[in-house]
Amino acid sequence: MLTYQLATQNSWWLKKDAMKSDFQIEQFEQSAISWNPRIKYYFQLDSDLVYTLRGPRQVGKTTLIKQIIREILSQEIDPRRIFYWTCDLIESPNELANLIQQYLQYSKQFAKERRFIFLDEISSVREWQKGIKHLWDTGNLKNTTLLLTGSHSLDIRKAAERLPGRRGESETVLDKILMPMKFAEYVETRDPTMRSRLSELGLISFIARKEVLLDLAVGNIPQVIEELNLHSPELSSFLDDYLLTGGIPKAISDYVKEGSIGRDTFSTYVNATIGDIHRWGKKETYLSQILRRVIETMGTHVSWRTLQKETDIGNQNTVQDYIDVLTSSFVLCPIFVIDREKQLPLYGKEKKIIFHDPFIFHALNGWIRQSSSPFNQAMSFLANEGKTRLIESVVGDHLIRLVFNFNPSADFDPTCNLMYWKTTKDEVDYVIKINQTYLPIEVKYTSSFSKSDINGMYTFTRSGNSYKGIVITKNLLNNEKNVMAIPAYLFLLLI
Repeated sequence: MLTYQLATQNSWWLKKDAMKSDFQIEQFEQSAISWNPRIKYYFQLDSDLVYTLRGPRQVGKTTLIKQIIREILSQEIDPRRIFYWTCDLIESPNELANLIQQYLQYSKQFAKERRFIFLDEISSVREWQKGIKHLWDTGNLKNTTLLLTGSHSLDIRKAAERLPGRRGESETVLDKILMPMKFAEYVETRDPTMRSRLSELGLISFIARKEVLLDLAVGNIPQVIEELNLHSPELSSFLDDYLLTGGIPKAISDYVKEGSIGRDTFSTYVNATIGDIHRWGKKETYLSQILRRVIETMGTHVSWRTLQKETDIGNQNTVQDYIDVLTSSFVLCPIFVIDREKQLPLYGKEKKIIFHDPFIFHALNGWIRQSSSPFNQAMSFLANEGKTRLIESVVGDHLIRLVFNFNPSADFDPTCNLMYWKTTKDEVDYVIKINQTYLPIEVKYTSSFSKSDINGMYTFTRSGNSYKGIVITKNLLNNEKNVMAIPAYLFLLLI
């Protein structure tokens, strides 16, 4: 009976090609797009390591796990060396440890070599790290690789931190984050020809793209940028699509197949977000009101008190609590103003709040408006001035990824690596630090701008150690006015 129970989620034990009919694999195969996240190649599966994989709901963490399992199975190993379990119904670390011990005991008679354990939605188990710690300390995890997934950043990251010395040693970061497709991945996935072109130009690796970005930061236009600019029509069109679908695989597949995004796809994401809010003891009505205020003020500087206005929430600390939960769930990210002298964010000052992904934005915007057609609502938003506001969020999200790639670490904090700058007269949309030098970035999604439009950038660059600065435009590519102007679709493609 025990063996049968374990096999219920490990169908490949009974039939090696069972993965062909696995639900997630079938969904992947039937999708109009085939996304292979680059993060898949950053797991070292031949060592005793405990990985965590975090990321927003519906982004494809379970599908990624199943793809990895399928690839391991293709190596002609004993299928019983691979154990998968979704942890939604496990209630305690003791129950978790018992489950894994049962599998390890069962597999001993078949598998003398390395075993691979995949635990999905581990954050559903309170204090799960205690179960893993017990297994590690008792030697049960020798010759075993673990990969644990969760959808709430703070929960799984903090729990993992309570496993010091019990996760193995690796030169790579053990805590991985699977975010929605960034624009470069989106273009490569939608158009294999463009991927080939990027490969020809040597822009697949981050090392190469970093050098191009640094060239731009000092006012040079590398030849590869000129070459990419020849593809402006299709890249601009892809950016328009990306602002609608974001990097969520199901939304992209719907759009490619049908030319629209199904209401059920929007609802699935909204329901997952509401479920997270309930799990953390928060109120759905407060969530709706706070999101409405965040969307109304998007692109401006706000305080918690500003977001509290026009709601029935009695305390600004409550607003901050909800923003913290939405940040940990990879929905939002606050951007703080930089203290230039201390080179740190001023957490007590006004902040800008961005959405991580365009589809996430549209899904939640449609929900708070109770739209009968969230797809039409999204199209209407982009047809008006909303596109410019959303572009700024997309740039912010991509800059977070950029600064992480410059300095990957388990304790990476986006708020200390991406900030904005403001004085009584001037401001700069974003400031990042590269090699001890600031890079100011201004988003002007237009076909032209004047010197007065970017006066804040001039003031910033004159006042300290700084690159010349980059202005993100709609379609301008030039080095005039002592700054680099580059179309959004080219800049985002480099991240």
